[in-house]
Amino acid sequence: MLTHNVDYKVKRKDKPWLLFVLALIWVFGTVFFHSPWEPYEPFVFAVVKGIIRNNSWLVPYVSSAPYLEIQPLYFWIYASAIKLLNITNITYIANTVRIINTIIIFAVLTVMGKVGSGVSAFKNGRTTILILISSFGFINTAYKLSPNILIILGFALFLYALQKHRELPGISGWILFIGLLFISINFTCEFIVISISTLVLLPILDKYWRSGRYAITSIIGMLLFFIIFYIYCKQLQEVNGEFFHQWTSRYTRVINREHYNFWTHSFESLKLLSWYTAPGWVLAIWTCYKHSRMLLKDKTLQVCVVLSIILFTFTCISGEYPEDTIFPIVILFALLAAVAVDSIKITIVSFLNSFSIILFGVLGAIIWILYFMLGFDSKNDIIKHLLEVTQNYKFQFNFWQLILALLITIIWLVMITRKHIRGREMVTNWACGLTFAIILFLSLCLPWFDSILTFKPIVDGSLKYINKNYCIATNEYISTQIALWYYYTDISLMPSFINLDYSVCNQAVVATENFNKINLKQWKVLWKAKRPIDNKVYYVVKHL
Repeated sequence: MLTHNVDYKVKRKDKPWLLFVLALIWVFGTVFFHSPWEPYEPFVFAVVKGIIRNNSWLVPYVSSAPYLEIQPLYFWIYASAIKLLNITNITYIANTVRIINTIIIFAVLTVMGKVGSGVSAFKNGRTTILILISSFGFINTAYKLSPNILIILGFALFLYALQKHRELPGISGWILFIGLLFISINFTCEFIVISISTLVLLPILDKYWRSGRYAITSIIGMLLFFIIFYIYCKQLQEVNGEFFHQWTSRYTRVINREHYNFWTHSFESLKLLSWYTAPGWVLAIWTCYKHSRMLLKDKTLQVCVVLSIILFTFTCISGEYPEDTIFPIVILFALLAAVAVDSIKITIVSFLNSFSIILFGVLGAIIWILYFMLGFDSKNDIIKHLLEVTQNYKFQFNFWQLILALLITIIWLVMITRKHIRGREMVTNWACGLTFAIILFLSLCLPWFDSILTFKPIVDGSLKYINKNYCIATNEYISTQIALWYYYTDISLMPSFINLDYSVCNQAVVATENFNKINLKQWKVLWKAKRPIDNKVYYVVKHL
């Protein structure tokens, strides 16, 4: 075993029910209801609403424009449940989407707990989950609505299928198929290429994978995936050939050489990993240091290492923004990081634990102070500045949010007052501290934060200057304003394929950072507004 001696079993002070409550509170934090935030949420809500209203499942629409950036399977998951429950109210649609997204996140943690329990370490599943929910990259992914979380679930199922292929080759094949299906839900086909390359590469690297059971698992998984994917492509081509070719061109473009420099891109990728996988990368390096010779003997960890190398290499050569390619690596680092936590020296454990107590204690105190200052209408300069970046924010007392804030504060205080902690308890305390800071902020300050990011006041303010009885143009093909105006008001903005001056509509909603792009010889500005934190200004214009 990597961290488990048969003569000595690690006794952890963390009670299973307490860890479950901690993880549950963290997961429920992802379901806090608020307005759609950029970059993906307006599109997700608008596409789901469009599928339900227009009954157009194969070719989803945002307003009147087909949205084929992401495969529709991602939206089908939400739309199917909403259709089944017969939900029509836009607020309830958004809330249902968030609840289902939270279930997906819970599935990720459950599968990763199973995978972590199967590696060569003592009771490793809990530690894997705690490190995962402590990783800044996973928090960044889970707490915003995007297809990335479903792709991460796909990779988790991919790992689980390979881990169980000897025991259950048939069932593992079906799990692998579902994993590949989720992995394929992306803007490009890069992740499915990476996954299939890994399946082909493993038998070449290690004779352990050269078995009939592995072959059965791989063939079932890939065969089912290719059949379903082929049927989808064939149907899409028959329904709308033009947009099928546009989607194919977008989906197969995995290398972007525009403004590309290998060394610059590699440096940017490393810089991203330094915070994205933190604090897991510290423990992952410790695992590699302590068990470098034995690491690849555990076949699940071997797959993690191979996948990590391929993901990082592909990120460096792809030319795309690093986070768009490398984000699944966060679950791989969590698995590696969990292996050697019991071997960390007590002096290092004490230092890191004290650091986390101070860090999250200060953050918690700042959040509580901010809450009371906002509530008591403080007139100091800091609060004035915080209110200047909002849109019509007014403090409203919420009893249940205050109760939740007190509950997570009490849990955190109980966790940090334990004595004689070891590596696993240090991980738990870090996870508890992060959960404490996140949930405390969402409980006490979400209305204020939502008033900064929401677009609803802008959409509402534009309505008195828009005539819904006539067509309304906009200055981009697929844009945030198309999704927002359709989601909030059912207004279908007609995209301008060339530029606004060639539109057939005599009115338009324009979003731009450069006012000079509006031809004032042809258009009169009736209204404009912007979010204080946004460089983009929104206009309603009328043709002269």
